[in-house]
Amino acid sequence: MDTVTHVLFGAVCTLAVTRTKSAPAKELYMRLAVAGTAAAFPDIDYLSFWIDPLLFLADWHRSATHSLLLMPLWAGLLASLWTFSLWARRRRFMVYALCGLGITSHILLDLLTVFGIRIFYPLSPALYAFGTSFVIDGIVTVLLAATLLYCLRHPARDTALSGLLLLTLYLGAQWGFRNHAYQIVSAQLSEASDLHLLPQPFSPFYWQAINRVGDGYRVAYLSLIADDKAVINHYRGPTALEWRQESLLGDDAGLAPLVDEAWRQPLFLKFREFARFPVLYRLDNEGEETCVWFTDLRYTLPYLTPAFRYGMCHRQKQAWKLYRLKRFSDNERQALPTITQH
Repeated sequence: MDTVTHVLFGAVCTLAVTRTKSAPAKELYMRLAVAGTAAAFPDIDYLSFWIDPLLFLADWHRSATHSLLLMPLWAGLLASLWTFSLWARRRRFMVYALCGLGITSHILLDLLTVFGIRIFYPLSPALYAFGTSFVIDGIVTVLLAATLLYCLRHPARDTALSGLLLLTLYLGAQWGFRNHAYQIVSAQLSEASDLHLLPQPFSPFYWQAINRVGDGYRVAYLSLIADDKAVINHYRGPTALEWRQESLLGDDAGLAPLVDEAWRQPLFLKFREFARFPVLYRLDNEGEETCVWFTDLRYTLPYLTPAFRYGMCHRQKQAWKLYRLKRFSDNERQALPTITQH
């Protein structure tokens, strides 16, 4: 989830466990500040993007700072940073508990997305995800913001708990929508043994359907409430789905050996580990240089350029080199450190 939503969730969780009527206003705001800061903390791993974007995606993001096993360590670190405040020094255990609550709230929200987090890092590299919510969900953010604002004007623990209950009901509805979408799509496919439904932005009724068939994918965008085209017309109703074919090696059989060679390069190991639904993005030939670019269907939207596009480029009789296409650009690329091969 986005940082604003994380901070709001951490603050509302704090209000839900705080006896606000007995807490002075200043102390209440300090508690919110501590928990809100802690709720934003795990995404500090974004700083590692500037060291190596690919290692950030494959290994560093949503690992150490998102681990339940390491949460007590991070909570202690954050609590120690609050010792500059006399208020915090007098309430060391409470500050530590609030930091732990904030970090845990962050982990819980990120579990809702499809991208996965390593909650048992460093003992296990396995990724865990419920896959019911998009990384930015306006309804979740509005529910939390409204609950927080009301609680600040009318302090009441029951109000915070009621807001969390409404949030739980909404998240439960998302789970139901996902299952309903799966039933609709699977009924239309002869091969649905590896069907995946990914949440989309703007509406809990929008879903991306990915059906893995052999070495390729069939992809469609579903609206659960539209008859034909939805408000965003890339999404279609259950009886009007438009499927497109995607694959790792592309549609040109003559170029498939070149694409496969680029894909299997040792330098590209980390992208192979990162991508769950890898597909060929495009192949560029400019003069003597050839570049083969890949992306991951988890990060593609029908109306935007994919956020993550990594590839291998080489000139004749020269070694392949690792690059990424920068976000919001068509051709601006960045050479990546060769350390990623390790």
